[in-house]
Amino acid sequence: MGTRSRSAPTPSFHAARLTAETPSDKGALNGAMRQPILALLALAPALLLAQAEADPFVDGLAAIRQEQHQHAVTIFTGVIAQKPDQARAWYYRGISRDALGDAVGALHDLDRALLLTPKDHNIRLKRAEAYIHAGRYEEAEADLVVIIGEEPDHAIGTHARFDLGQVHMALGNYETALAVYTELVERSPQEAKAYCNRGIVQSKLGAQEAAVADLSKALLLDPDLVMAYGSRAIALIALDRRDEACQDLVQARERGDASMDETMVVYCL
Repeated sequence: MGTRSRSAPTPSFHAARLTAETPSDKGALNGAMRQPILALLALAPALLLAQAEADPFVDGLAAIRQEQHQHAVTIFTGVIAQKPDQARAWYYRGISRDALGDAVGALHDLDRALLLTPKDHNIRLKRAEAYIHAGRYEEAEADLVVIIGEEPDHAIGTHARFDLGQVHMALGNYETALAVYTELVERSPQEAKAYCNRGIVQSKLGAQEAAVADLSKALLLDPDLVMAYGSRAIALIALDRRDEACQDLVQARERGDASMDETMVVYCL
């Protein structure tokens, strides 16, 4: 809100007298003037809080955090109607649409967000992941290669490498995926998921001993990495090490992975 302008008071006899008061009178006057100012300062945090609570953008972010994605879409649609050039509103609406399974809507929004801020790699990464969800792997690869090329040593470059490995896995390009995950292991030797993913690729390529080694390293770094137990079990079964495989299947099941139940029935019961 703007501040109302006040016209200057007309000089008067009383105004002239105020400038000629004694120092003690001035102190009393200044004290009286400070009271409303202090009151306004005391109210400032509450006013700012009320303003924040009334901000639809903040409400939209809260809806995303609470995984209320349909509500978030509605909120950010209103924000976009008011501010169509606000890239973050398009971005967050795209995130919620992707979470709702609306691939077409998500990609539309992320395209628009990236058009407004073409150097924002967070938007580009999210668009790549939306492409993956839509099965448009070549387009996802193009975005991921851009991110890795421009931010090779940044955390977002690491994230993009994980996604790029998934793309090549989905396309059946296991040798290329192996190269991607090997680079990840070399760059992030303490990253359990890098060893886990490389182990899965090794198993796909028939290198079961190497797969077991990678998956064991992943579990050494993160004993709660559920996927690694089931994946190692598959490699151990291929090596005819069923007792060890069954132990891994039990560990996976105890951690909530029911995807290997059939395998357990076939090989362990």
